[in-house]
Amino acid sequence: MRYLSLCLLWLLVACGGGNGGGSPKPPQPNPPKNTAPAVSAFNVDSISQQGLVQLSWQISDADNDALTCEVSMSSAEPASRSLSNCQSGQAVTFQVSANGSYSATLRVSDGTAQTTQNRLVAVTQIASANPDPVPSNEIEVMKVYYLHSSERYAGWGLHLWGEAIEPQMETTWQTPLPPTRIESDYAYWEVPIQDETAIFSFIVHFGDLKSPNYDLILRPSEFGDTVWVVEDRVAAIGAGITATPFADEAEARAALAELRATKGNAVAALDLSTVPVNQPASTHPEGWYESANWMEIYVRGYQDSDGDGIGDFNGLTERLPYLAELGITGLWLMPIMESADNDHGYETQDYRAVESDYGTMADFERLLAEAERYGIAIIIDYVVNHAASQNPLFLDAASSADNAYRDWFIWRDTVANDWQLWGRTPWRNSQYGVYYGAFTDRMPDFNLRNPDVIAYHQNSMRFWLNKGVDGFRFDAVGVLVENGPGRLENQPENLDIMHVLREGVQDYDNIYIVCEAPGQFRQMASPSACGAAFNFAAGHAILDSVRAQRALPSMTNEMREANHDAMPLILANHDAFAGVRIYNQLNGNMGQYRLAAATYLLASNAPFTYYGEEIGLAGGNGLQGDHALRTPMSWNNNAQHAGFSTRTPFRALSANFAQNNVEAQSAESDSLYHWYQSLYALRQAQPILSTGEITVHSADNAPVLVFSRELGDDRVYVAINYSMDTQALPAEFTDASTVLWSGLNLNTEVTMLADQSVLVWR
Repeated sequence: MRYLSLCLLWLLVACGGGNGGGSPKPPQPNPPKNTAPAVSAFNVDSISQQGLVQLSWQISDADNDALTCEVSMSSAEPASRSLSNCQSGQAVTFQVSANGSYSATLRVSDGTAQTTQNRLVAVTQIASANPDPVPSNEIEVMKVYYLHSSERYAGWGLHLWGEAIEPQMETTWQTPLPPTRIESDYAYWEVPIQDETAIFSFIVHFGDLKSPNYDLILRPSEFGDTVWVVEDRVAAIGAGITATPFADEAEARAALAELRATKGNAVAALDLSTVPVNQPASTHPEGWYESANWMEIYVRGYQDSDGDGIGDFNGLTERLPYLAELGITGLWLMPIMESADNDHGYETQDYRAVESDYGTMADFERLLAEAERYGIAIIIDYVVNHAASQNPLFLDAASSADNAYRDWFIWRDTVANDWQLWGRTPWRNSQYGVYYGAFTDRMPDFNLRNPDVIAYHQNSMRFWLNKGVDGFRFDAVGVLVENGPGRLENQPENLDIMHVLREGVQDYDNIYIVCEAPGQFRQMASPSACGAAFNFAAGHAILDSVRAQRALPSMTNEMREANHDAMPLILANHDAFAGVRIYNQLNGNMGQYRLAAATYLLASNAPFTYYGEEIGLAGGNGLQGDHALRTPMSWNNNAQHAGFSTRTPFRALSANFAQNNVEAQSAESDSLYHWYQSLYALRQAQPILSTGEITVHSADNAPVLVFSRELGDDRVYVAINYSMDTQALPAEFTDASTVLWSGLNLNTEVTMLADQSVLVWR
């Protein structure tokens, strides 16, 4: 097997280095008619208590044109933001001064056709409506100093917005303000101020690379008239991607001196050592993952134990009794490694450290130990495709063209606009070259054709397995390798890389690895690739079937797939592309919700549930996009924090927290919570529902889905009536039957199935 791994790596390296390429497209003698760009989402990512509104979008263009975007928002500062070569996932920020409804508009142009989308933004988060501030005019100019270790300032610019500055001083990302002057070791800007009591927001950047990697936000009246900005250093980190710069020159120069001491060798702060296999003893039974009841947990949003408004390891540990009582036997934790985004965690800053917002390594180890005591296994997210731009590995790679870690990432000399991924080029400008970042400029892609990169990830995987984690969920493995224009997703080499990564932990017993590959999940589920991969298509088909009130072929065909049990079912998760909260997708229809839950819990050997799904949690109040799916868990009906914390949480609550919370649903015997709990208990009492061979007996488009699981001489049947009418069950399946579970079925015999009900029998 080790020989096979080396062969696979040799093939990957032989396919080419990390710098990409691709021959130019042949001329088109008869070019097709231009297609207007499409806007699939226009979202409110977050709204702060200071009135900072972040908007993002998802766009695509069939012609792979270079797209430009203009985003405007009524009664906000700035009134509009313009971006060339615009992309999904890049947030823009506006400032509003009072609670209320605001109109936002996104205009996307390909140079010929334009698409416009509008949305209302409801702002309720501003703590109090203060009277309009009266400028004192004591600060007329902000003096901004920038220190960079290279002392090369040509090309650096200041992106400005906010009510503090004069309207003519506002900039776009593509047209930043050049320095007022450049001195021997710093760049200097003078920015006129019209209101010192208002927000002053700015970014120092070279092309797509911020330095430092934050939106810098302050009030001149509180901060003073002099700002010192230091490469990759800030005085204080704020919420999300915001931070505060230095006010004192001595502190700024001390920070620069500290940075210079590690410049080009920032990796000295990382553990890059080889990690030997040292798996701790485990009490989980052999093959536990083949029939696990999984729950996906967003630690930041689950339970706050220390009153800072952010969920943490100790808070999750406190909630283990709840999870065990519900019937959960496995947890998938969204990223728990130290990250640079201070939110979702997918910008990994250190692959062998825990997220400091969540607690200490000792806190995490205690969580692992307590979870095992409750019979709950834990797998963690592993982000192998990309790092954070603040990860020391990338800081070194970006520090010079000849740094030893340069080839750990993907570089070229110029932006390639013919490389189009999700409606824009994935190539990003920086001071020392152009790097590849499939998702955003803050997430540079690893060069996974470099064996040293693969070895580093294998060692980091062993680091966590030695801590006692029970496996991994691999993120975004459909974009691990790029083969030029038009070949940026779902490449065959992705499968090889996942196989090699698994080979690096082959000496660990009884662990589970599952992958996210929406466009490649069937192949990725192969034993020669990841071994297991989420079946997003089946999740969508289940929801379509319950809405259509019949077993659609799109669902039954997925159930008939030969490797069905290597593709665990999931209805939704933390990403909007997989679908919004189930409550919102089904418009609060609890009958349909129960049928969808029964289908994926009983038709999958190891189904995954997203936290809060078991109580019908809705999307966040006033939020859109991914942020709406990652809200604090609703434990009770407290209007301030829903039992998640003792203070206002980091993000708005779920819109239906008052009714759909654990306290209320636990007290109701016929609640959605008890429906899930009963199904989990059935799965544990009848292992055949997970381990038996599945057979679909229903005809396509039948109102009742009937399938069975068979193991040896034992066979168990499941019938789910999606219709609003009582349906007769075929006698061939019901002779000499024993009912194992009945959900909402009013008939006492296994012959008839009431509307929107479920029956399980042997």
